[in-house]
Amino acid sequence: MRQFVLLLLFIFSMLNASEDTVSTMESYFEKEDYQKACKLAEDFYKANPYSVKANLYYGRCAYRKGDIDTAMAAYDRAEILDDKNLSVHKYLGDLYVHVGNIEIANREYDKADVFGQDRLQRVFKEGYTANKFSLLANVSGGYDSNVEYNAELSDMNRWFGGGGSVVKPKSDTFVKEYLSLTHVYDSNPFSEFYYKNQLQFYNKNYAKYSVDDFTQAEVLSGPGWADKSYDFWLPISYTYMATDYKDYAEVYAVKPQLRKRFENKLLLKLEGLYEYRKYLQWNKGDKNAYGGTGSLSRWFAKHYLRVAYRYEATKKAEKESPRIFIDKKLNEIELNYTYTFNHAVEFGLEGLYSKTSYDDLVQSETREDELYKYSAYLSYNVISMFGFVLKYDNYTNKTNYIPSKYKKEIINLGVYIYY
Repeated sequence: MRQFVLLLLFIFSMLNASEDTVSTMESYFEKEDYQKACKLAEDFYKANPYSVKANLYYGRCAYRKGDIDTAMAAYDRAEILDDKNLSVHKYLGDLYVHVGNIEIANREYDKADVFGQDRLQRVFKEGYTANKFSLLANVSGGYDSNVEYNAELSDMNRWFGGGGSVVKPKSDTFVKEYLSLTHVYDSNPFSEFYYKNQLQFYNKNYAKYSVDDFTQAEVLSGPGWADKSYDFWLPISYTYMATDYKDYAEVYAVKPQLRKRFENKLLLKLEGLYEYRKYLQWNKGDKNAYGGTGSLSRWFAKHYLRVAYRYEATKKAEKESPRIFIDKKLNEIELNYTYTFNHAVEFGLEGLYSKTSYDDLVQSETREDELYKYSAYLSYNVISMFGFVLKYDNYTNKTNYIPSKYKKEIINLGVYIYY
């Protein structure tokens, strides 16, 4: 009996000592005196390696010292000992935020919410900003073996005046610029919702045939939802076009986009389109277009493969318009292959086939165009955000409408910047 009483007294004294140690550690943590707090935490852990609290304090101190592996191991042991402990999942969530795995962090915070009475306050990674910007710019110069007017513009001029017969210059050199600026607002990294704005600008100038100069600026804006495996963006857009720096067209569109990545690393991308295009150089040529694009792609070590299909249908905005070659349907298939020699050098091939069927007749038969395009490029990244790219394109357009039958080759060399 006496031995039993002594044993109880010993156990109670140990429990009191542990409580005193925990209370002292908490006071040091509150005062941000981490040196003393962590000295006690280390001693407490050595004396109680199977204690949930001991592992939590030991993990907190390892985290503050930057020893992420030790902190993770301590929190994992604590979870094994008590998987319904709110603090265990809270600290695991904080740790996953620190290493950048927001998806797993969110799961741990959700578990903490289940075991707690109130919703847990999520923490953001140090330096996290709600507004993110990215920039892609490309400047290049090249040679075009057969400069042609825009096909639509040529058709309009041929049939309704405004320039007479279609003149097709044989060759010319050019300079072109492309800029893409993206802004994403994501106030909460644990939420699937974000808002994205994007500006895309393109300009091309020929040395001799300035009438073929082309400028386009597009603004897209809309909400999005994303997690680790999918990204859905629903933007509306406005596009302005000019030829030879003269107003050409305005386009109003809705362009929903979905990207879904599967466990086998296959990426599915679906894009929808509805647009209204208003022409500014002639009347009764406005049109509506709708369609979509679907693609599958995947990296296999250094090899990248992509296959895509696009469908688009175009109709006159005014059914009684006398304009021709507006009502049409397009079916297009594209194949891409990329090989990365190393982190700096990349080589790619592209093949494209598209068939466009028009409602209008040419010499008592429906007009049909078949476009064949073959491309190859070689890029070199000088640094991660700057590099050079050399590209070759070969076009052949076969058609029963002679003014739009052509072949052409384009070679261009440029520099790009990504930030």
